[in-house]
Amino acid sequence: MREDAVPFGYEDLDNNLSGICLDVINLIKERVQEELNQEIILVKLFQSTLFNRFELIKDGVVYLECGPNTIRESPDLEVAFSAPFFVTGTQFIIPSGLENRFDADSSLADFTLGVLRNTTTQQLLASRYPQATIQEFQGITGRLRGIQAVQTGRIDAFASDGILLIGEATLQGLPIPEDYVLVPQPPLDCEYYGLILPKNDPQWRELVNSVIDNVKLKEILRKWVTVISPYLEETRNFCEKKD
Repeated sequence: MREDAVPFGYEDLDNNLSGICLDVINLIKERVQEELNQEIILVKLFQSTLFNRFELIKDGVVYLECGPNTIRESPDLEVAFSAPFFVTGTQFIIPSGLENRFDADSSLADFTLGVLRNTTTQQLLASRYPQATIQEFQGITGRLRGIQAVQTGRIDAFASDGILLIGEATLQGLPIPEDYVLVPQPPLDCEYYGLILPKNDPQWRELVNSVIDNVKLKEILRKWVTVISPYLEETRNFCEKKD
């Protein structure tokens, strides 16, 4: 699981690993215990990143990776995805007051946009805003530094999935929507997250999907996102209509 993706996986103020994914992994552990009729199941956690998340699965280091992973069809990845467990969409975080000039439906030719390297969001910006100036950030602190760059005015906006922007902004103590806002609403697209799984293990995928369909998972998500549930509901409704 990730350590740079609030609220899915991150270190809290006491440097303890926390997030939705830790609860999801524990839920899957309980399901495996039931399936095998064993009281003790050893779970070993590895830190994943944007750059090693698929390799950890392909190389057999881990048997699932949990994080903000957009479900995609790509044979080159050599992995499988679970059923979707979360939906969000691409947005920009900008300073309040800039929204009158920042039109996501325009070319954004006069703006400098920040984005994480090696993400589907980077591909989206490159194709949709070829006239904009794109500044790439990378590494575990990439999203943190990107939002800080918006604060200092080095870039005009930072693009990412809305839920991740809200999570990082909350961790940094940025007032939303008083001083910073997320645009556009509805988002530019819909991103469905799934767990990354080995490619040729349908039995394992079936078990994981049974956990995703469980009411306990919905309770976990509700616990973590209660404060921002109106935003999530609006995005969910938009994506359901779009599909």
